[in-house]
Amino acid sequence: MSTPFPLKSAQIVGGVAIVIALLGGAYSVGRSQATASAAADEPSSTAPRHQAAADGPRQARPAPAERDAEAALCAGCGRVTQVQTQTRHGEASGVGAVGGAVVGGLLGNMVGGGNGKKLATVGGAVAGGYAGNEIEKQQKSYTVWIVEVQERDGRLRRFERRADPGLRIGDEVRLTDGGFTRL
Repeated sequence: MSTPFPLKSAQIVGGVAIVIALLGGAYSVGRSQATASAAADEPSSTAPRHQAAADGPRQARPAPAERDAEAALCAGCGRVTQVQTQTRHGEASGVGAVGGAVVGGLLGNMVGGGNGKKLATVGGAVAGGYAGNEIEKQQKSYTVWIVEVQERDGRLRRFERRADPGLRIGDEVRLTDGGFTRL
């Protein structure tokens, strides 16, 4: 059985290159949008947080000796023992999988003839769906900052923030209602 419009290998390669370029462009656009939205400071589901700074003007940090004296008097305070970042993958909504399946099915349909064409179409749709789903998850990934604080009594507490808390190991913090503020 012959196809009405036989495709040459150069046409197939060109079609695949166009699809890859489109997917790469969509990925980079989505990645830049995800980065911009991840900059918004949201409380994490495991550790609620509160704003560290008051709404008024920022005050200068006290000298180290003053901070140490204040920390010694603070019963609800602790010292930062660890600050790390972690990338979390976003949830896929299915749009990437559907788009990838359509593109993969179209590309698979261009290959072969008869039962081979059907098999290539199905295989392309499955592979495209998987690839689209993974790309969508990568686009929606975000970074969290995990801060570990050791309380005066020795207990360790972990807090998550969607924005950089600006803390370093050894910084003193006051623990408040599931969050913390820098001393």
